Amino acid sequence: MKIKKLVVDSLQEAVEEVRNLYGPDATILSTRIIKKRLIPFLPFISRSQLEVTIGIPDTEDFSNHLKSQESVYEEINKLKESLREVVELVKKQKVESPEETKPIESEYSLRALNLMNKLINRGVARDVAKAIIDAGCGYDYELRRLDLKGETYESLKMGLESTLNLVRDFESSLQDFKIIALVGPTGVGKTTTVAKLAYYIKELGKKVGVITIDSYRVGAVQQLKTFISIMELPFRTADTPQRLKECIGELSSMDVVLVDTGGRSHYDDIKVKELVPFFNKLPILEIYFTVSANMDERVMAEALERFSVLPIKGLIFTKMDETLYHGYVLNLAYRTKLPILCWTTGQRVPKDLVMANYEYLTKLFLKVEE
Repeated sequence: MKIKKLVVDSLQEAVEEVRNLYGPDATILSTRIIKKRLIPFLPFISRSQLEVTIGIPDTEDFSNHLKSQESVYEEINKLKESLREVVELVKKQKVESPEETKPIESEYSLRALNLMNKLINRGVARDVAKAIIDAGCGYDYELRRLDLKGETYESLKMGLESTLNLVRDFESSLQDFKIIALVGPTGVGKTTTVAKLAYYIKELGKKVGVITIDSYRVGAVQQLKTFISIMELPFRTADTPQRLKECIGELSSMDVVLVDTGGRSHYDDIKVKELVPFFNKLPILEIYFTVSANMDERVMAEALERFSVLPIKGLIFTKMDETLYHGYVLNLAYRTKLPILCWTTGQRVPKDLVMANYEYLTKLFLKVEE
């Protein structure tokens, strides 16, 4: 990486100058305020300016580098194939047969049907809703139908617990050193989610460091660095796989290292596969696929399939406050069997983060619609 410095009047001017002079790949590494004399021989007449340190990444031929990673792809082929099957299930728009469309009113009690319809109206697929309700029902010999085992809240919570996987031991899993990386399409909110998770882990009394490998967006590094500096946490920038390993070594005294990645279109296979060398052979690594809850379900599944070149550990859903159709979240989690780590419910940092729990999901779907 080449290092350059600029002296400007404001951060906005710095971003524009960096973009114009060095292109979109340049990264703002640090800033500091300096005093510049207006008249050289009069030291007391000066003004404040901003000195900006810029990193310009060296050109790296990822296409040739990726050819040497064939063994990595072979190791995760099984995961990719299983996720491909999930995508096909989501994408297929089959016309249901008469047997599939037959009414199910005779199978369930009225309140069980009402709960199932509430789930379906919020975007839960019919087969997923049926699986959840079945898990929360028992056979009532008086009604001769399946009925909820308890009150609506308890029955729905029971159904969700039986059908969806959540990361429920996250806090206890932080006893040993681990690396947590967030990957996913562009614009889903990975950077703010990393900042929120960093604060949450710090509040648990754990030592946490943050690394970003987002070298695509000018200002993205500075944005995350600002959040992390406010929390008084260590921060590093890595623009190559080797540098990432060096940064992890520098932060090895931490309990958790969070890694933010730049957004990549899931339709651009080359950009997605650029991530593979960064995470190849990293110890104790957990990669979470991060996606916006307001995204179309088929697009979610397609993106997950493309990012399956990486060993995906679980799911993070952002922008839960920007949709009423939270059923898409349940559908993806149910079909992939991947555990959900957390949800984000707004833009405020470090607030608007909900660690995965069945109570939140139950209340979300039973919320009275205004």
